[in-house]
Formats: sequence, C-alpha cells, structure tokens
Amino acid sequence: MKASRILKHSAIVLAAVVLGLPTGFIAAVVSAPFWGWFEGATGIESLGHGGPDDWVFYLMFALSVVSLFVILEIAFRVQKQVQTSAR
Repeated sequence: MKASRILKHSAIVLAAVVLGLPTGFIAAVVSAPFWGWFEGATGIESLGHGGPDDWVFYLMFALSVVSLFVILEIAFRVQKQVQTSAR
C-alpha cells in the first residue's frame, strides 16, 4: 500500500474517532426515551437515574465511529472518482 493511501486511511480513522466522541454522546442522551422503553420491555438495565448506562454510551460511540468511517470513506472515493473523470 502506498504511503499516501495509508496516510489517507489513518486520517479517516482519526477523524471518525474524534467526531464520534461528541456524536456518540449526543446520540446517547437524545435517545434516552428509547432506552427507557427498551429497559421496560426487556428488563436490561440501560437507563439510570443520571442518564443512559455506560454500555449505551459505548454502543452509541461505536455506532457513530463506524458510521462516520463509512461516510468519510465513501466521500473520499467519490471525490477521487470525480477528480479522475475530470482529467
């Protein structure tokens, strides 16, 4: 793999992790009503007195990072195709 490609993928991963932190936190807090319903329906502890449980924050962070990685990867590939077809 070329060094520029490794650098590009590293930048995408770093951007997904950095952007995933606040995105995951906001998603966990905003989805608190869902987690309240989920806890009532399944009995799985997911919502405490102070907000969503830790595993909910981890889950939402992981989903955010994966989603952002896919979105950024697709965006870079489309950009590369546009640049290639413009030549």
